[in-house]
Order: sequence, then C-alpha cells, then structure tokens
Amino acid sequence: MQEGDRPRVPSGTTLRFASLVLLAVATTLQIFGLYASVWRSPTTLDFARCQVRSGLYLTSTLWVDPDESKWDSYRECMATFLNSRAVWLAGGLVLLFAVALLIYALRPVVLRYRRNLAPVPEELVEPLAALVAEAGLAKAPTFLLDRTNTRTGGVAFGTHRRKYVALNLGMMALRRMEPESFRAIVLHELAHVRNDVTITYATLATWRAFVLVVLTPYVVTLFAPLPKDYVTFTQLWHLAVLVLLVFAARVAVLRAREKHADALVVRWTGNADPYRVLLPAGRLRRWFGHHPAPAGRLAVMRDPGSLLRPGFFETLGSALAVQIAWWHAVGGLRELTWYREGNESFLVMRIAWAVPVAVLVCLVAWRGAAFGPRRGTFALPGLAVGLGLALGDVLDAQNILPVTPHRVIASLALAATATLVTVWAGHCATLVRTRWHAWLLGLSAVVVAYTLLGWFYEVRVAHAVWRDNIAPVLDTLDGTVTKAVVLPFLLNFNRVLTVAALGLLWLVPLVLRREFPRTAALAGGVGGLLAAGAVALLGSAGTPLTATAWQVIAVVGVQLVVVAAARVDRVGALLTAWLIGLTGTAAIWLTRLDGSEVDSVLAMRPHQVLPVLGTVAALLAGGYGLRRGYERSRPVWAVAVAALGVAVSVWQPAGDQDVVALQPPAPAEARVNTDEAVNTWMYGGGWERLTTVIKANDQVFAGVRAADPAAIATGCQALGPVLREEFPQPPDAQIATSWSEGLRALENGARSCLVVFRDGGPDDGSMTKEFLKGIEQLQRTQTALLDAQERALS
Repeated sequence: MQEGDRPRVPSGTTLRFASLVLLAVATTLQIFGLYASVWRSPTTLDFARCQVRSGLYLTSTLWVDPDESKWDSYRECMATFLNSRAVWLAGGLVLLFAVALLIYALRPVVLRYRRNLAPVPEELVEPLAALVAEAGLAKAPTFLLDRTNTRTGGVAFGTHRRKYVALNLGMMALRRMEPESFRAIVLHELAHVRNDVTITYATLATWRAFVLVVLTPYVVTLFAPLPKDYVTFTQLWHLAVLVLLVFAARVAVLRAREKHADALVVRWTGNADPYRVLLPAGRLRRWFGHHPAPAGRLAVMRDPGSLLRPGFFETLGSALAVQIAWWHAVGGLRELTWYREGNESFLVMRIAWAVPVAVLVCLVAWRGAAFGPRRGTFALPGLAVGLGLALGDVLDAQNILPVTPHRVIASLALAATATLVTVWAGHCATLVRTRWHAWLLGLSAVVVAYTLLGWFYEVRVAHAVWRDNIAPVLDTLDGTVTKAVVLPFLLNFNRVLTVAALGLLWLVPLVLRREFPRTAALAGGVGGLLAAGAVALLGSAGTPLTATAWQVIAVVGVQLVVVAAARVDRVGALLTAWLIGLTGTAAIWLTRLDGSEVDSVLAMRPHQVLPVLGTVAALLAGGYGLRRGYERSRPVWAVAVAALGVAVSVWQPAGDQDVVALQPPAPAEARVNTDEAVNTWMYGGGWERLTTVIKANDQVFAGVRAADPAAIATGCQALGPVLREEFPQPPDAQIATSWSEGLRALENGARSCLVVFRDGGPDDGSMTKEFLKGIEQLQRTQTALLDAQERALS
C-alpha cells in the first residue's frame, strides 16, 4: 500500500464523540435501572428480596456460595422482574436516542427560523463558490446571511444530508476591508462542513437529549417519588461525576473540531495566522464555551501536525467512558439475570470489553505513528488508558467496595501494563505498511487487551482474591523463593491465553519486519543450554515444590544475564527470554519425570509462570543495545516458535496421587459479612415482617387497654396466622435465635389467649408470661437488627 493509499488517520473529534455517547448510555442505564428497581416494588428492593428468599447473601466478602440450589432459586426469583426491568432499560435508551434524533433533525429548521436567515447577496455567490472549490467540497453547502448580527464570523450547521453556512452581516464589510480574513473565516466554516458538522450537531443533540430525558427527570424524582432512603450520597456523587464527564466530553468534541478546522485553513491558505486577530474569550467561555483558548488555537495553527499526537486527557476520557459504560451494561444485564456463570455471558462480555479497548489502543498507536514516535508519544496515552480503566472501576455507581491497599497495588499494576501494551502497539504501528499488517495488529491487540488488560475485574476484588486465593497458599509455604514463584503461578489462572498474548509481543513486530534476529536466536540457544544445566544442578534442592521453585528462579536468572549480555533490542530480548523459557520448561520436565509422572504441580506446569517472569526479565534487562543481527526472512519460523510455546502451555505431563496441591480446599463455612447480610434481610422484607408482627401484637394489647374481651380474642386470633407465616430466618445466628424465641413465645401466648377469651377457659398465668417473653425477645431482635445495620452502613 502506497503512502497515498493509506486511510486518513482518525481525528480526536471522533474519539471524543464516541466517549460522549458511551457516557450518556452508561448514565441512562444507571438512572433507568434505579427506576426499574424502585417503581416496581416501592417498599423493598427486588435483589434484596430475592437474596432473602433464596438464602444467598451477596456481601462485600465476595464469598461464592457453592450451593447451586440457592443460585437457581435466586435467578428464578430475579427472573420474575425480567420484563419490567428490560422495558425500563431498553426504553430509556430508545427514548434517549429518539429525542436526540429529533433534536438533530429539527435544529437546522429552528436555527434558520430563530435567526431569520436569508440567502446571501448576489455579490457573494461567485466568491463563495470559488472558496467551496478551494476547500475541495463535492457538494456546496447552502449559504445564508444573518442580518441581525453585525459582528464578523459565521457558523456551519445542518445534518448529514443538507449542510448550511450562515455568515454574519459583518462579513460583508470584512470582505471589502480584509479580504484575506474574510477568506480564512469562510474556509474555516467550510472546513467544518467537510469534517464535522454531522458529529458536532449529533453531539449537541445527544447532550440536550441527555439533559431532557435523563438528567432533569432524575433531579425531579430525587424529591418525589423516589424513597428518601433509597438514593444515597454515594449514588449522588457517582451521578454527579458521570454528568460532569458527559459535559466534559461534549465540550471536548466542540473544541477539538475548532482546532481541526484551523489546521485545514492553515493548509489551504499557507498562513500560520490567517485570522489576524483572535478575540480573547471570557473566563467562563474559556471553561464552558465551544471554542478553545486563543493561545491553543494559535499553537495548533503554527504546528498543525500536533493534532495527530494522541492526548493524555482525551485518552483518559475515552478509557473512562469504555469502562463505565461496560460496568453499567453489565449491571443492566445482571439485573436481567443474563450476566451469570454457566451461560458464556462472562466470555461474551469480556470480548465486548476487549474490542473497544483494543480499538482505543490501536487509535492511539495509529495517530502516534502518524505524528512520529517521540518521547512520551505512546507512553503517556498508555498510562491514561490504564488510569482510565482503574478510575472507571471506582466511578461505577454499583461498586460499593472500599479502596484497599491491595486494590491500589492492582490498579498501579494495571496502569503499568496498559502503558507497556500501548507502547508495544505504537511500535508495531510504525511498522505497518499494508492492510493485512493493520489487520494483524488489530486482531493481536484484541487478544493482548483481552488477556493482559482483561483482568481489570480482579482489581475491584483484589483484597478478596488475595485473602481467599493467594494468602492461604503463601501461608502454607516456606521460603521466599517458593512464594515468589508460586505467586505469579496462582495469578496466571488463564495460562494458555496469557502465553499466547506474551508471544504476540515479539511475534507481531518480527512478522511486520519480515526479519530473523540471528543474534537474539543465538543468545536464546546458548541461554537455553545454561538454563538446562542450572535446572539439572538444582533438581534435588529440598521438597519437590521447593526444588521446582529454585529451578524456575535459576531459569529466570539465566534470562536476565543472557539478555543483558546479548545487548539486543527489546523485541530480540523478548524472543531470547522466550527461547530460554522453552528450554527451561523442557529441562524441568526431564528432571522431575518418573516414567510419565511428575512430583509437583509446579513441575507439571512451569510454562505457566516462566513466560511471565521471562517477559519481566526481558523488559528489565533488554532493550538497551543496538538493533543488530537481523536479516530478511519469512515469518514461518517465528510463528512456529510461538506456536510451540502455546502448545507447551496447553500440554503437561500426567501427575500421580502424590502431586503437591497448591490451592487449599474450599472452606466449609460461609464467609459472608453477617452485618451486611442482616441489612439485606431487613431491606428484603425482614423489617417489614418485624413491623407486621409488632402491629398484629399491638392489636391484642389495644383490646387489653380497652378492657374488651371480644377485641382481645379477635386480636389473638388474627395474630396466630401472622406469626406462622413462612419467612427466612435472619442470617445471624444470635438474632435468628431471639427472633425464633420471640415468635414462639407470642404464638404460645396467642394460643392461651384464645383459650381464656374465646373459649372461656381458666387463666393459668401462662398467657401474660409468654406475651411478655415474646415482646422482650422482639425488642432484643429489633435492637440487634438496628445495630447490625448501623455497622453495615458505617
């Protein structure tokens, strides 16, 4: 593909518009999801009631109950709300886009009517036609004159089918006094017609529809009819941040289009300051207006190529939009009971997340390659991608989990990984020469994003993953070396895709270059022999697990030394570490084999950890030398080596009964947060159940206070069925005991009451005793419930 055949690099305007749409969709799903949860059942929450009925309490401990019957009951309960929730969620999105489309179609008509626009005078027809030809427009817009505005300037507007340019009345005088400025201003509006009129007015329409359909009704419902205790402060600040992000995306689109139009004017006029004077905007207009600051516009006009450089904040906003929109889409699908284990929904949604993230990374790489690789061109936007993914998790309104040190560490690791992935994609983008090259990079980016960035979900639950899956294993191990090897082994739970993604890091650049790194391959061969020798020497160092851990560390040490000594570039370093890791895996298998069996789980799957540690070793020790020792070659050999590594990660020697198991058995007891479970029980009908019992009991004592035997008998007869009504026990053992004893005592008292006041039997004193005992236990239950709720909400 020749230089002139390359597709045009996407502008930042398109990226910002996509972010605006994603954020608007995310916020719509959040708000209409609230409507669906509240207005169908105003007294209790659907998901809380279903948890109570099924006995499945989903608390912040993130413990997964192994009882499938509870999960089936929970899903069956939630399925009853499927139709109404689907109508709310789908209806909100349909309404948003319908109103946006209506505003988009009617805005040109309203603008023409409001400004009383008229056709331009005859004297401007030919000059404007010449400027249309100069701008290279296949179809001229309709030129109109705003006779009420005496300032110089104009505005381009319209739809994708019909576009207009309205010139202010002051342009008539400007043409006679400053013809070059007149020409530049008209060309600026024609640049909008050529590039972004459709996106601009779609942006404005989306924002106005968002305000009308989503934001305004929600603000109104904050006062009524939403329950006062339903909308929390956390939900409010999450919503406020989302609205600010939507508004910021709107402003970013409108400002970016101005800079791109200025760049075209500079190219057409050959003048780096075509407008002569840019009037300074006021402070509020600088913050909230459609036009960027004059200094920013002048900087772009002096260096139009700077628009190609991917920006940190635009990339951050796009990553935030993708992450927030994904979480809210998952929240909506979870409420529809579709997003759950066992129906491939996890896989589908992870792919749905990986594709836009890969597109974002590739857009950064594409624009950065067109701008020209310089310091920070790819690294800063890559950092923005990682921070956007991490912050998007925090800004998800449904995420109520606290920010823990483990979560912070995981977020930093995700940001660092995203930075490296974006730098890799940017480097590969500089090597793209044909369309199939671009497809190779794009598909590889999806795999890499899915695997190396797709563990963002674990960031949210990092504390629970460490507490439940990692710490119990490390606590049973002796020695720092063993723990250092077992940790990445446990974290790499998707070993095949991880190995495939790590192989793509060096395979894609070599395929795009069509080169054979002779020096790197030679270093890998020599290093493999050294690694095999080190593995053989350490074959009996302690227990089987300890010995294998030392062998893995020895291979990684060889990778570090050999890569540093070879002084090859980054791609060569990754390949060298890969080859050493393959040889090390084979050597570990040979030393641990006993017939066809191995004696530790780590020895069975050393390639689950060696590619990970080898990549880290290559990044630390490699890339400091010259790009040397390369020769032209077909990529078949590189594909074969990568495929061999993936095959090694799939296959493993068979183990016998004595294989050392790393993971401890699942705990038999339920690891739920009892206070949170009690709070859910109360919202899911428990508090309503308690108040119903109290009210029924009060009817009995109302008859006692009135000294009316008939009323007492009626109250006791009505109390019995209320007490016998089936409802799950509170999920706290002590509260459940006091609750059960209270109900049992009241039932005994009601039975004695009927004997005395309905049947005329003797009063042996048990009625009063049982009633007092029941009331005491209910008071104790009520106090314990409120205390647990206070602890859960604190």
